[in-house]
Amino acid sequence: MEDVIDHRPARAALLARALLPARPASAPPPVRGRRVRGRRAWGWGAGWLGCAGWAGLFPLLSPLGPHRTWGALAAVGYLLAAAVALLPGAGGPGRSGWVALGGAGLLPLGLLVATGSGQSEVGVLARAGGLLLAHGSPYLDAPAGPGEVTPYLPGMALFGLPHALLRTLLPAGGPVADPRLWCAAAFLAALWAARRVRPAPAARVGMVALLASPPVALALAVSGWTCR
Repeated sequence: MEDVIDHRPARAALLARALLPARPASAPPPVRGRRVRGRRAWGWGAGWLGCAGWAGLFPLLSPLGPHRTWGALAAVGYLLAAAVALLPGAGGPGRSGWVALGGAGLLPLGLLVATGSGQSEVGVLARAGGLLLAHGSPYLDAPAGPGEVTPYLPGMALFGLPHALLRTLLPAGGPVADPRLWCAAAFLAALWAARRVRPAPAARVGMVALLASPPVALALAVSGWTCR
């Protein structure tokens, strides 16, 4: 006698498949991922707000004109960066670094170089480059006072060479001869070389944030000491 095959389980499975709602083709992103991105954006925004507060103290407290100029421009740049960091989407924190770099680094640097305003270090490097070109040494044998002393190692005079070479062609060498620009170029080259060692996207975001940070941006704009 042949065995009777029970088809009831198969029919039940077909009935359940027909009655249950179809699974969506693509599930929405998990809530946890959105929360992580939200905390990251708020963290970047809070960081740029802190930078804005720090920069905003310079116009109020610093006796140095270049510092006050940098502080006024940088504070606005950092506030804009904080707003960009909170924009919807995953790219806000990364874009905010470029906004901060433009407002706190590039804009003050361009303005101060164009107007010839800066700390005394700029003139020291320019003079050291002229001495190196004329006498083979950036140091005077018998300086008459602290203003004639070069307090840096000899290699620093290389950043003053463009000023010494171009001042014969342009009035005072022109903005392109400013040692701050060449210090900034050397610093950027060092960062580029470091990124070649670790070319991760996170490293690029971190380097932009480093350039835009107040200690680096201030130094690049007013004195160029980041090349030391």
